[in-house]
Amino acid sequence: MSNLKASILCFTLSLAFSAVASAQDHSCTLNAGGGWSPAVGKEGSNLNAGWNFQAGGGFALTEAPKPGHEWSFFLTANFMYDDLAVSQSALQTARTLNTTNVGLLAATSGIAKFYTLTLDPTFRFPVGQRANVYVLGGFGFFRRDLQFSGSTTEGSLLQPVSQTVFGSGGNSGGFDAGGGVNFKLANTGLMVYAEARVVHGLGINTSNTLIPISAGIRW
Repeated sequence: MSNLKASILCFTLSLAFSAVASAQDHSCTLNAGGGWSPAVGKEGSNLNAGWNFQAGGGFALTEAPKPGHEWSFFLTANFMYDDLAVSQSALQTARTLNTTNVGLLAATSGIAKFYTLTLDPTFRFPVGQRANVYVLGGFGFFRRDLQFSGSTTEGSLLQPVSQTVFGSGGNSGGFDAGGGVNFKLANTGLMVYAEARVVHGLGINTSNTLIPISAGIRW
């Protein structure tokens, strides 16, 4: 009896595993990854290239690719965080132009933090049996925070850990567009991916454009 139970359990797990593996081209999708983020455009000379983290998920609105239907369409939501250092030349210029800002005058370094949350229609196109390429583009929320650190006279009560002397930030809309490639990992139901995007802020953040280059795991 125990052997029969073990056989049934193995058979059930095999079916479940096969269902997961077959879902990598349709149904729902999840991903997480990270990489390198340079800034370009107006802020390109003010920010050094930094790093990014991204996570997202969504679901298919079409069937999996098959003869006569060589693509699939997903609707995905994506979160991205980018962390870039303010260049020393930009920091010096900011101090020179804001001589009455005591906090900024005390700053010795700065970090620009970007938060984006976008809704991205995504098209996937199979390339052979183990890969597919995809393109995406969408619109959503964009936030930039600037945080400057340096010497402070406020003491450990007000500044117990971070020596933050000045900060600013603002919310706006933003859009992104990009593409990449997924490679299926054999017998796992998972894929590794590599992609590049353009992320651009609107409104008060219109001078901010990033080109995150990322890699990660996708289901």
